[in-house]
Amino acid sequence: MTNFFQHYTLKYTPLSPVNIGADESYEPGNYVIDTDAGALYGFDSRAAIAGLSVSEKKRLLAIVNGRPDDDMLTKVQAFFHDNRDNLLAFARAPIPTAQGVKSLYEKRIGKTAQHEGQGKRVINKLEIDRTFYNPIDGNPLLPGSSIKGAIRTALLDQCNNGNTHRGQNLRNQQLQEQLFQGKFDTDPMRLVAVGDAAWQGHADKPACQVQFAVNRKRKPVVDERGNLRPSMGENLYQLLECIAPHQYQSFHGSLTLHTPQALLKNSNKLPKIHWTMQDIAKACNAFYMGLFWRELAEIKERNYINPDWIRQIENLLENGLLSRLNAGQAFLLRFGRHSGSEALTLDGVRSIRIMQGKGQPSKQEKQPKTWWLAADQSSDKQSLLPFGWVLVEIDPKQADSAVQHWLENNSAQFTDWLQTQLTKQNALQQKARQRLKQEQENLLKQQQIEAEQLQKQQAEQQRLASLSPIEQELEAFLKPIQSQEHDTRLLQELEKGRWQAEDAKIVAQKVQALMEVAGKWMPDFAGTNDKKLKLKERSQKVLKYLQG
Repeated sequence: MTNFFQHYTLKYTPLSPVNIGADESYEPGNYVIDTDAGALYGFDSRAAIAGLSVSEKKRLLAIVNGRPDDDMLTKVQAFFHDNRDNLLAFARAPIPTAQGVKSLYEKRIGKTAQHEGQGKRVINKLEIDRTFYNPIDGNPLLPGSSIKGAIRTALLDQCNNGNTHRGQNLRNQQLQEQLFQGKFDTDPMRLVAVGDAAWQGHADKPACQVQFAVNRKRKPVVDERGNLRPSMGENLYQLLECIAPHQYQSFHGSLTLHTPQALLKNSNKLPKIHWTMQDIAKACNAFYMGLFWRELAEIKERNYINPDWIRQIENLLENGLLSRLNAGQAFLLRFGRHSGSEALTLDGVRSIRIMQGKGQPSKQEKQPKTWWLAADQSSDKQSLLPFGWVLVEIDPKQADSAVQHWLENNSAQFTDWLQTQLTKQNALQQKARQRLKQEQENLLKQQQIEAEQLQKQQAEQQRLASLSPIEQELEAFLKPIQSQEHDTRLLQELEKGRWQAEDAKIVAQKVQALMEVAGKWMPDFAGTNDKKLKLKERSQKVLKYLQG
């Protein structure tokens, strides 16, 4: 600690699923799902190519070289799904998927979802929106900007204190400048530095899980007679990679409070407001705890909430956590996707844009009409969870054993699940390495054979180039003839007069050499064997050509 700043270590525990948009998604071209285990495996294109055999690579190349339309995309999806075992070996660590996500993937991968007007096909792209992550190790990350934004909202709400600002007609930026008594240079949040919170969870459990985000009405939809009727909006869903509430203090980060003098010596440029760590914790708890209880009571009334989850949360608060929050040792935050408009707006001046039906103008309300909730099935209307709730502990000296026990015992099954999947992936990696090694050896052998063949061809070309014209003619003549007939056919051509003078003598020398090698040369035979007598006759014919 110095006179210029105070530094705090913050440890974050997600209490419900969290998705912080990364502007990136898993697509069927860079992930597959092992539908037996409900495990998503992400990979990059280079890894995908490495996992394929030579024939599979050729098949994929043939697909992607086709016309770039929906049909090609469905074929690519189906190709990766069919070759998933080869790809698992080169993929990142597995991520569990909800039962409904696994079923949806298995039902739709490589197929057309529906048809639009005029019979136009709509492809199942099956994108899964990723949560923000560290590009170096692939682990999820809580950006300091998201955390600071949530803290800023709570501090603005504290400064506003429910004021409606009637008649002032302030824009958002003007209202913030009025509440914080300063613009950019004198904004008091300049004194608050919040670092990214890095993943520090145990490696024996997955950090994330893929779930549905489903849209549910806050109030029942009734017709003019008061009868319940289905809501069109409740068919909406998204696929999200979420940080799972499985591990205690799974993210570590920091918060630094600077004194005004640490920024500038000019008093006219100093923020007029500054806070202690206790002030920040108090403001966050006042804002987010109020929102927490209001929302959960309403979700509970609609019977959407997971009863085990809310019961555990209530027990934790009653048995020590609430007193820690009130003492400023910890505070509650809500951030990330589907945290709800109420977590982003201030009491008193809350105005939320509500979209109407097709062709109707939007309108402003004090409260949204729906919640986005985490679900295992897109059709679920019970056992749902809210998004984005995170417990933040300030310089914790010891663990909150009750919170730790609840989170880690509640997700114990994922330890066995992950070990099973990693064992399977390791076995596939070993198999793939052996296959690639064999393919590499085969490739080297083939290259060696091709090199030897090329060397022989070059040597043959050099040999042919060194031959005289008559020798080249003889090579060409004898090439299609069986070797045992070479001497006979050459002699026949000699007798026909094909070669004359010196050329005839050269051919006769060739015939003599062939006959000697074959044991047929016997011009001086003196016996009575008919066969050898014929060879004697043939040998003497050759001698005549040799003697001119």
